[in-house]
Amino acid sequence: FDRCLLTMVKKVGQRRRGERSSDGAACRCHSLVIIFSLLGLAMLIGFSGLFALSRNLASGVLTAAAARAVVSPQADVPASADTGDAVVTDKSDNDGNADVDHSKYQMTFSTDCGDYQRWQSYLVFYSAMMVGQPGYVTRIASSCTDEEAEAEQQWFDKHVKPMNSRFRLHLTPHFSNVKDENGEETGKSYDFFNKPFGMQHWLEHGEGMGVDLATGKVLNEDAIVILLDPDHILLRPLTEDFSDPAHLFRADMGNRKVTHGHPFAQEYGYGGDWKRKAIEVSEENSPARKISQKEAADYYPAGPPYLATGRDFYTLVKKWTEYVPKVHKVYPHLLAEMYAYSLAAADLELPHQMVRSLMMSDTGNQREGWNIIDDLSLEEACQFGFDIRKTDRALPGVLHYCQRYMIGKHFFGKRRLPKDFLTCEKPLLYEAPPDVGTKYDYKIPPPPHKPAGEKKPLNQMQQRRESLAVCLVTRTLNDAATFWKQNACEEGKANLKKSLNLWNVEDMHTSSGR
Repeated sequence: FDRCLLTMVKKVGQRRRGERSSDGAACRCHSLVIIFSLLGLAMLIGFSGLFALSRNLASGVLTAAAARAVVSPQADVPASADTGDAVVTDKSDNDGNADVDHSKYQMTFSTDCGDYQRWQSYLVFYSAMMVGQPGYVTRIASSCTDEEAEAEQQWFDKHVKPMNSRFRLHLTPHFSNVKDENGEETGKSYDFFNKPFGMQHWLEHGEGMGVDLATGKVLNEDAIVILLDPDHILLRPLTEDFSDPAHLFRADMGNRKVTHGHPFAQEYGYGGDWKRKAIEVSEENSPARKISQKEAADYYPAGPPYLATGRDFYTLVKKWTEYVPKVHKVYPHLLAEMYAYSLAAADLELPHQMVRSLMMSDTGNQREGWNIIDDLSLEEACQFGFDIRKTDRALPGVLHYCQRYMIGKHFFGKRRLPKDFLTCEKPLLYEAPPDVGTKYDYKIPPPPHKPAGEKKPLNQMQQRRESLAVCLVTRTLNDAATFWKQNACEEGKANLKKSLNLWNVEDMHTSSGR
């Protein structure tokens, strides 16, 4: 090796003096120098990895990614993968956001392991890809059997991970069992325990997150954490910035950015009911007991999308998981977990800036983002839904398709979508004509509605909103399914006919999801 270095130096001198030299030996030596240099670099990386692991363990930071980076290095780890430290500055890009620090944004949504929420999850990921959502998007899947967990991981790796290296799956234990005052299982379940407990599990153990065992603080405390529902379609990227004048607020607090101590959320329609129905489970000296009914309705009827810093979300979720079993015991109904969230926020004195424009869902609701698009004509509404990602105008953050949408006999209801919709054989959804908003001023509920064929009148506002929603959700599902088929099916095997009419399909799902 020393002789090679001398040969290389001699060659450089000859070139400077204009002399010719034999390149054979120099080329062989050049190759040898490169090999030794690469070996030295590999050793340096190895020692750095070991140092990072020992540093994490010594400081009480236990992250699976830190150990995995040393014990099982992978040659094909995506550029955005967590390679050791819990907080990684990541500007990797495969969606046009090259200048964004993707470690700043952590979007999550909670599901079970059933087929019903598998296609919903795919739609979240697809819409995140299409709008260029910055940061990481993680599906938190709870209550899986070992076989289901393995199947979900395989399905994710095959169909979702190739869409974007920042899309993730986080599997958690089973949380939905209801327990009595002695901690014994009652044999009953409440599926929505999965959301707060799954969220806590992800914050403590998820890739890119984690908790310092010495201090109990979440490591990525400055991240903007966003919690969706699985039946959300992203219409635009969600970030901490609410400075756009198109945003609509309730009880404007003057904040326009999510920061420590200032969480944001969509306003939901239960107002101050959470205080009337859940306050009894709080401590006698809880700050939640001291707020007025007006304050309870102005700052706490929060629902997804929720946005808070990592620090605030971890503080909230610990109190949320403390309260949700107690609230469910006194109020064993659908909204128990949402009431528990409101109670936790009030107990922690973390009032939320209630946003009315983050979501559109209920076509009859005036506290949602419909107002942003209510200036559309009846002729434009459906086509706007078809082409919503092409518009330059302001949009709500998500469509929350927990409702049933219909105009005439054109219908969408999530519980009627066949569980095998994302297969090569299944056809796409039948789509309404672009001028559907002008054709019908009524809706005909699908069977088994009685009396059959009843025409329920719609006013112009309802015509506009129903036609937009039907067209938006069916086209987005068709686009997502087409994308799936193009990447999963053999050539010529994908059924791309738009013939599946949900008006004629029986409800297929009776649980797992609102």
